Amino acid sequence: MKFLSIFLLIFNLSAADVFSITQKPKESLESIARHAIKFGSGKESDIYVFVDPLCKYSRSLMKKIDENKMLQLSSTYHIFLYRLPRLDSEKTMQYIYESADPKETLTEIMIYEEEVDLSNFKARQSTIDALSEIAEVAKTLDMSQRPYMITFEKNSKYCRVSEGEASCLEEFDSH
Repeated sequence: MKFLSIFLLIFNLSAADVFSITQKPKESLESIARHAIKFGSGKESDIYVFVDPLCKYSRSLMKKIDENKMLQLSSTYHIFLYRLPRLDSEKTMQYIYESADPKETLTEIMIYEEEVDLSNFKARQSTIDALSEIAEVAKTLDMSQRPYMITFEKNSKYCRVSEGEASCLEEFDSH
């Protein structure tokens, strides 16, 4: 619990860059919202999180989000599966999205670290297309690490990102 509080404090105060938002990043994220696995129902902020299900840091963050119900009461976490190039997680991501309950399957794999035999698993084209859509939006956010978070606070004209430059900065790049 202390780790999450410290992580979120650092994320919120100093580690995250704050930029004025344009509609483009928010619209891009909303365009893939139907693929999000949601945790929480809070109205204070929408937090878009990109994780790789085999990444230990992504797993650690998901454990903290799952354990802390207060975070889920204040914010809504939109979880997207996005592969790190060094990990072979494509089939795992497909399996999670195709399961009867993607949130439960994500929890089993990422939080409880259950192993799944994927040797005979074959994804549907619609799942492959969904993951491609997520990857396209993720590329516009210029992320290199997982987990990656971009936060939109209620009634704020700013967004925060966990690393790098936010695509929210586009309006300043042209000046």
